[in-house]
Amino acid sequence: MPVFNWHMIVAQWRRRFIKTLRIYPFVVLGLLAVTFQLGGFEGGEGAPISQQVIKIASYFFIGVAPVVAIIGFYLIGRAGDAEFLNNTTNQDKFAYGDAFAVPSEEMHGFKLAFLTGRIPTFTGLTGDIYSADASAVCTKDAEHTPPVINCECGFYAYKDFDDALFERSVNPGSFLLDVDLYGLGFVYRRGYRAETQVVNKLTIPKRCMRCKTLPAKVFVTSFKLGLGNFTWWQWQVRCGLCSSGVKAKDTMSFDEMAQALKVAIS
Repeated sequence: MPVFNWHMIVAQWRRRFIKTLRIYPFVVLGLLAVTFQLGGFEGGEGAPISQQVIKIASYFFIGVAPVVAIIGFYLIGRAGDAEFLNNTTNQDKFAYGDAFAVPSEEMHGFKLAFLTGRIPTFTGLTGDIYSADASAVCTKDAEHTPPVINCECGFYAYKDFDDALFERSVNPGSFLLDVDLYGLGFVYRRGYRAETQVVNKLTIPKRCMRCKTLPAKVFVTSFKLGLGNFTWWQWQVRCGLCSSGVKAKDTMSFDEMAQALKVAIS
């Protein structure tokens, strides 16, 4: 079922904004190196760059640029809220006199999840736990059968693999999932929200999630402490070196994890 989205593609703005922020430290270091090479820190009369220019540039990169970043995140957040409000206020456009007249579309996509628990299971970025084949449950209203147009309940997935891959870069410790969504669903510009979900495949990073250097060889679980009494076990892939001191009961091979999750692993 199509959803009438707001004209702003908020998620794409957010992705571009974060990519821009990632190069900010390198730009600053590069400018400092150029300034040093040109003698800008010497302060002599013959220096190619005056001390005043250095002060102005320092004020900008130390003071103005972070403020611009904060304002940017605020505006993107407001835009996201406006997009969600616009979707929920257009629910009158979802009137179908005949249930069989509802448009049909295959909903295949990609998403992120953590692997948690002593017995590993999927945990979404919102903290919801689910199995490889599951139906969505609304935690806000027990009377809802997800997805509901004026609620956020349901399983979500991106249409484009690259979108999910980028989101993983800002959610360390998560894994990429290949999923199919079924039942009643809403179609957005960049993804879906639907009633049921089947996880087809879990893609593991090629490198160790701890040292980020050596090839991943095994799944390892560790105990995490959160706010208050919130604690959990989280599974990650590690190399042979980073997993060398881990007890055997806290490790799983790729095949063992695939059997525990009941999904293919690649």
